[in-house]
Amino acid sequence: DVAMLTDLVRCTVLAEDLKQVEALMATLEARSVVGLTGAEKRGEGGDEEAPMLEMDNSDGDRILRITAIKNRFDANYDDSKSGGYRDLSLGVEVGWIMEEGVVSFQNVRDWGRLECQRHICEIQVRLRSQHHQIAHNGLHTRY
Repeated sequence: DVAMLTDLVRCTVLAEDLKQVEALMATLEARSVVGLTGAEKRGEGGDEEAPMLEMDNSDGDRILRITAIKNRFDANYDDSKSGGYRDLSLGVEVGWIMEEGVVSFQNVRDWGRLECQRHICEIQVRLRSQHHQIAHNGLHTRY
């Protein structure tokens, strides 16, 4: 099922320090819905009219849905399995419509009504210092 592919679109954001990682996460959370629809949580598939979990409907600017978070910066993460590799990896779902060749991202609450195309993308957040090590020392091959 091709709908299960989640990282065909991926980006890497480089942060100078963990304070910048926290600021980015706060910004993403402010623009996102966190969690699944009620139907998805029950395993019933894509009922777009089911309420979103943890959604604050007062802010109409939520264009992402965070579907997964892997925080490899967490002090409890065992980095021995990844050769010391650490990052923050987020699965974010986006919904869009295309009109006259122009893509416009839509608010999560409108996805069902507008019959948006949807895809889960990956956002990797790395520390700039570690990114250099990964790119130049082959650390990612151990990961």
